[in-house]
Amino acid sequence: MWPWNRLKDETFYEDLCYKYYERIYLYCLRRVKGQEELLDLVEECTQNTFLEARKQLAKLVNHPNVEGWLYTTARNLVNLSFRSMYTKNKYEISMDDHILEAWAQVDNELEELFNGTADLDKLCEEILEGLQADEYELYRDYFKNNMSVSELAGKHEISATAMTTRIYRLKKKIKKSVRIYFEK
Repeated sequence: MWPWNRLKDETFYEDLCYKYYERIYLYCLRRVKGQEELLDLVEECTQNTFLEARKQLAKLVNHPNVEGWLYTTARNLVNLSFRSMYTKNKYEISMDDHILEAWAQVDNELEELFNGTADLDKLCEEILEGLQADEYELYRDYFKNNMSVSELAGKHEISATAMTTRIYRLKKKIKKSVRIYFEK
């Protein structure tokens, strides 16, 4: 880029920021309905609008409606921020100390209840007895001896994919046996 074009672009960008920064900030503030806890989001969206303008400066110099472009970009950034906040909050659970204490108490009670109703040694014995010899060997190698899928595939002279399928089927069979045990 020629030095005089760079100087012209810098001047254009500075004028753009000087003229529209406050307007875009107030627009973003209106988009969040003036919520105090979202002032950081407003500031971030405003700054990102002007960062994007900086990246697109070559287009904006000749753009027929620079102000409209700024408002549209700001609106899109605010909407994107809202969507990401919604998604984050959707999968986040906020727990205060009272809820955490109650949750811990319930967890302890469930564990005591489970231990009182299930004889784990008997459960394991019954489930393992239901396995065929080759399934039991796979169970022992994979779960007890911690052999990798590739090691097991080599031992049984099959592909790793086939071994993964066998392990999946074994897990499924064990889960089914546990479910049947607790339905009794």
